[in-house]
Amino acid sequence: MKLPFEQLEFYAFCDPAGSKKAQEIKRTRANAAIVCVGADALQRVFVVEWWEKRAATEEMTEKIFEVNRIWKPRVFGCEANAMQELYGEMVQLEAKHRSIRLPLTPVYQTAKVEKMYRIRTGLQPVIRAGRLFLAEQMVGERTKLAAFPMNVKQIDGIDALENAIRLIPKRAAPKQRSDEVESVAAYLRAQGASPQVIEMRVRELIEASLKS
Repeated sequence: MKLPFEQLEFYAFCDPAGSKKAQEIKRTRANAAIVCVGADALQRVFVVEWWEKRAATEEMTEKIFEVNRIWKPRVFGCEANAMQELYGEMVQLEAKHRSIRLPLTPVYQTAKVEKMYRIRTGLQPVIRAGRLFLAEQMVGERTKLAAFPMNVKQIDGIDALENAIRLIPKRAAPKQRSDEVESVAAYLRAQGASPQVIEMRVRELIEASLKS
């Protein structure tokens, strides 16, 4: 599938790994993950970046700036529980020092919801609806998703993916339906469908939306 980049809004999330003592933040290697997704008018989610690595803080920070430069996400979430908040503040200061516009937003995870349950309930509706798409080269990542939650030891990337998807704003139902109809009509026109076929398909979508 050729990604419609010009029609996507991008959202990214960084999980800077487990909490650390404040003095360790600048020198500790830990499992970290950065995921960036693009969402279109049909609420399809395209994973354009999936970085998961045991990396030093400096490398992770540079990756944040790289993802921000390439994809220009509207929101760049960063887990802020415990001492992770200090890392986010450090990155913001570095971005300011470099004169980089970075829409970094702290994300606090509630302790009242079990992590695996949160990830499952966040991802399953998107996957079941066939709205999640990964780049062809993301073979290992696709395998992890297929095995989750039974046979995955490292879930940092999957957790970051769920958080990135959660950053996508929920569209108002009437507008979403209108956008869906227009997107399908535009696609059919691009494929050379006749006006009669387009009209019939649009009518079917409208009738289906009224019944839902």
